[in-house]
Amino acid sequence: MMIEASKTKDYTLKYVVYTYALFCLLLFVFGAIATMLFHGTPLAMKWLIVVTAWTPTYVFLLMFKKLYPGDTIRGFYRKAFSVKLDFRLLASTTLIQLLIYAASVYIVSQQKGLFFMDMLDLSSSALMPALFFILFQGPAGEETGWRGYLQQAIEEKAGPVRGSMIVGIIWSLWHAPIWFVGTGYSGAVLVRYIIFFVICIASLGFVIGIAYHHCRNLLVPVWIHFMLNFPGQSFTGSQVDLVTWYGVFYFIMALGFLLWHNISSKKHDG
Repeated sequence: MMIEASKTKDYTLKYVVYTYALFCLLLFVFGAIATMLFHGTPLAMKWLIVVTAWTPTYVFLLMFKKLYPGDTIRGFYRKAFSVKLDFRLLASTTLIQLLIYAASVYIVSQQKGLFFMDMLDLSSSALMPALFFILFQGPAGEETGWRGYLQQAIEEKAGPVRGSMIVGIIWSLWHAPIWFVGTGYSGAVLVRYIIFFVICIASLGFVIGIAYHHCRNLLVPVWIHFMLNFPGQSFTGSQVDLVTWYGVFYFIMALGFLLWHNISSKKHDG
């Protein structure tokens, strides 16, 4: 089920610009508050990420009357979650993402001369708080805007393949401020982190877009996004090492989804 945006005017560019701008503004304002008032404690920084991660949804809600004239926010969300879930699709993406995480951790552990389990912290004290914050960060906060609105708006003009590519790139570059203020990396390590981060997020954005095209329930992108973020919370090594292999494996996953989409489309057309 497509949730059609306004046919009278194209607001996609404005939406992207406003989302980028508001993200930078909130990151600066609340980052300063977290640093000055709360001394940049880990808990304060986690809440900073929660607040700023909702930027795509903030802008979507502020622009809603222009994006969907005649509709209501309640009506939008009712349609967004009304399509029957494809549990085979969700199970497949979940399995692939868990395998990607396991393979990435294994390769890093071998590179560092460590045992696989030495790279993981599976204690409840580490994972339970992470579960709460991860759920309310990217997955819940971003997907209304990126996939619920922007994916469909661009897909109407560019088609599902190019639309998923475009949104994936937009999504990956939206994270740019975090590269310079939230990673602690510099020089060649930062360059490596940025390159593989963009490959990873753009590839996953493509996967999410194609999956969402085949099952128009907003829970699909929310879940796939969650399965990128949450497993990595148990990783105790350097994020740049994990992101490097994520970039490799998620790019392969994106190629697989492109092949699956093409085969499915031919069967449907036939």
